[in-house]
Amino acid sequence: MKKKIIMLITFVSVFVLAVSLMAAYTSKPDEALGIWLVPKGDAKVTIMKCGETICGKITWLKTPEDLDTKNPDPAKRKNKILGMSMLWGFSFKANEWVGGQIYDPDSGNTYKCKMWMINANKLNVKGYVGIPLFGRSEVWTRVN
Repeated sequence: MKKKIIMLITFVSVFVLAVSLMAAYTSKPDEALGIWLVPKGDAKVTIMKCGETICGKITWLKTPEDLDTKNPDPAKRKNKILGMSMLWGFSFKANEWVGGQIYDPDSGNTYKCKMWMINANKLNVKGYVGIPLFGRSEVWTRVN
């Protein structure tokens, strides 16, 4: 029983430290703009301003001829993934970009999304359904 309590306290301490470190980095509204490499290394996404919000599109693909075969709209399944918009509708609030959506061409699904900077060269992108607690995060790396 004592070991379980110590493990629980250790886990909670590490979790609080990780959250504190993430919150320690202060972002600027335009800091997410630029070119980002996704974790698999097979695509680069350019994030840019789109009117009052920011958006992003796939601007490099390891296999540039890939088609959007998983798109739920059959009419779009012959469109190339390269050049497609995959992020849209983000506004900057409280040190993160919120209110946006992300399209995942690997699954054909669109998710609510929020993003925040881990540091000047790492962007955490979290897609989710419902509330952010239930979702998946990726860390994208800035391309210089």
